[in-house]
Amino acid sequence: MKTPSASRAERTGQKILDAAMTSLLAKGLKRTSIEAIAALAGVSHMTVYRRWPHKEDLFSDLLSREADELFARVDRELAGTGDPRERLIEGFAAIFWSFYDHPLLAREYAADPATTLRVLTVSSAPVFDRAVDYLAARVAGLMTGDAPIGDDEARRVAEVMVRITHSLLLTTLETRPFANRGEVGAWGREHVGWILFSAD
Repeated sequence: MKTPSASRAERTGQKILDAAMTSLLAKGLKRTSIEAIAALAGVSHMTVYRRWPHKEDLFSDLLSREADELFARVDRELAGTGDPRERLIEGFAAIFWSFYDHPLLAREYAADPATTLRVLTVSSAPVFDRAVDYLAARVAGLMTGDAPIGDDEARRVAEVMVRITHSLLLTTLETRPFANRGEVGAWGREHVGWILFSAD
């Protein structure tokens, strides 16, 4: 009996997040109300408030969902890349570019940079932790020198890489120095490639 209930709750949550994405893209965070999101999702506003008391919580969970979908997409896209260095650098470029060029993030930063930066810093722990877990799992076991990277080292490398990616995002939303993902990949090869396989 618990499984159908859990599935129904999850479907409702996804419907609310879909409605939030539609509304935020159309109106922005400041002009979107919980009531409007609820109406678009076809649920009561209390259903939304119980799970997301503040719009910023919704925004943060939307970014988390986008991150999960992005990680799965990157895995599919890079599955055929044999060189682990190239796979990791291209993964870095794909993940960074997807957030940097995301229409919701770009719109919100243009409309309200202070709130957007607050969400990306104060409320960023769920996405940050997901990213570290994701990258650590892909670094562990790769060869550096004559030995594979262990779990602890993989987690340290992953945290450094995610912090660099996060900092780069925060410091480039205003200046927009990258015109395309290829430029991000070139930046990654020059500035962060040495962190991976530094013992070679």
